[in-house]
Amino acid sequence: MKKLLFAFAAVVMFCACNSEREYLDYRGLSMSMSAKNMCDSFISRGFAIDSVLSDSGRIYSLTSPQVAYRISIFYANDTISDIIESYTASYNDSTSQLWQHMRDSIYELQGRQPLMAHRADLHKEAIFQTDAGTINVKLLNTYSPTFEIRYSTDIVEY
Repeated sequence: MKKLLFAFAAVVMFCACNSEREYLDYRGLSMSMSAKNMCDSFISRGFAIDSVLSDSGRIYSLTSPQVAYRISIFYANDTISDIIESYTASYNDSTSQLWQHMRDSIYELQGRQPLMAHRADLHKEAIFQTDAGTINVKLLNTYSPTFEIRYSTDIVEY
């Protein structure tokens, strides 16, 4: 009886260990780490906290003169919910090329086709759904071109 109880406990523990949630990786860092650790990792890579755009308790905003994007880390209770890369571009053609390049590189990493929510010249949106979360690549070419990539730990069904 004791062996049967021990075997049952081992099966339950094995099932519990296998059901751990997967998390997205953002530039080689797991989104399962705490927001403070993620922020410290980017500071060690040469980024600086933009105190004007950061909000203690909700958002870390990081910038670097070496890259053409700003990173915003959204969190609650030190748990990361979203990371947004916001790119700066001066004209619409550059953002269209950047959108296509980033969409293709994420497609190669994920190995699955995105859901194309919008596909026009001025508004493009590709949504990659994974078991670990959602990656949304969005381009808006209006008065000033905006391009962003959102890595979200939320698993949304489209």
